[in-house]
Amino acid sequence: MNPATARSVDVVVPTKDDPRLEACVRAVLAQDHPAEALRVIVVDNGSAHPQRHVADLDPRVEFLVEPRPGSYAARNAALAVARGDVLAFTDSDTLPDPGWVSGALRALDAGAQVVAGRVRVYPRDPARPHPVEAFEVVNAFRQDRTVPRGFAVTANVVVPRAVFDAVGPFDAGLPSGGDAEWCGRAVAAGFPLTYVEDAVVAHPARESYAEAWKKLCRVQHGRQLRVRAGEDPPGALSLKSFAPPLSSLARAVRARELSGARARAAYVVGAFYMRYGRAAAAVKYR
Repeated sequence: MNPATARSVDVVVPTKDDPRLEACVRAVLAQDHPAEALRVIVVDNGSAHPQRHVADLDPRVEFLVEPRPGSYAARNAALAVARGDVLAFTDSDTLPDPGWVSGALRALDAGAQVVAGRVRVYPRDPARPHPVEAFEVVNAFRQDRTVPRGFAVTANVVVPRAVFDAVGPFDAGLPSGGDAEWCGRAVAAGFPLTYVEDAVVAHPARESYAEAWKKLCRVQHGRQLRVRAGEDPPGALSLKSFAPPLSSLARAVRARELSGARARAAYVVGAFYMRYGRAAAAVKYR
């Protein structure tokens, strides 16, 4: 790509107490997009010890602090200083592939309006995953499944600045689901999502039941806030919410992401936990 004609890209990375931040920033700086057309905006969102040193890694890194809680408030703060023609959103616990930005830009050049790239989820030990890890490796962040339904996660979304400005900022008041709410506005405004397989970021799977429960509660809380605001239809718990996920047995056998009998057995345990954990969180936040 000719550096003189390359699109300028600002990569937005919100963070809070995440020891993986520096690795993420280094991965962004290693993109194969022309260096002079790439900038990283890190927004600390209430860390006990903000990692300001990442700004010393490269002059292209800018470090901000957003005291209002919530990653969507942090992302909005980055937009106030962003200058790029394109905005690329990811999280501080990801490792973007070197071709992440260029893969997304090819799709934009081909006519995509909002790019939702692949999120490749990985466990600590593929042969011995925790049940939650095994479940997430197969099911978490499946943009290929959610994009047709009009939803993408901000762990991997790339959008022209003009499109973002037309849709408007994230809802900073939501603890979770701000990406779903923003994507809904984008689609309604005539900017459909496009799944792009070769715009990849790697994301670690959650490693414990406690981490999974925290995520389930955050998602249900965010959804309930959207329901109260009239942005989502109210949902009703059904018998299916409490039915054993027997299909997980066949899914474990077929899943190409799993390696070995131990990992497949862990997946089934994880599927049961997530089914009943999701139902319990829904009851908690009704």
